[in-house]
Amino acid sequence: MTKTQRLINRIQEKESFYDVAYVCEDFETFEIEVAEWGVDHIAGVDFDDPELDREQLDAFFGSFGCTPDNPHPCSKYALPKVYG
Repeated sequence: MTKTQRLINRIQEKESFYDVAYVCEDFETFEIEVAEWGVDHIAGVDFDDPELDREQLDAFFGSFGCTPDNPHPCSKYALPKVYG
């Protein structure tokens, strides 16, 4: 199993991670949200591990329905663009 799949599996198993994942548009947003809890790794996988497949992770988070193009109303992606 890849590190990416191990991370996804753990997010699916742990209710608190899953609840946050459900409203995140991408992996970066998830990282920011769980960092507030002091979390920088899950299932022994560091979030900055170069072996993580970020495209696969972004697709996983987008599969819940929130994406940068269709953001959650409270998302950084939903904020009006103030600058250019």
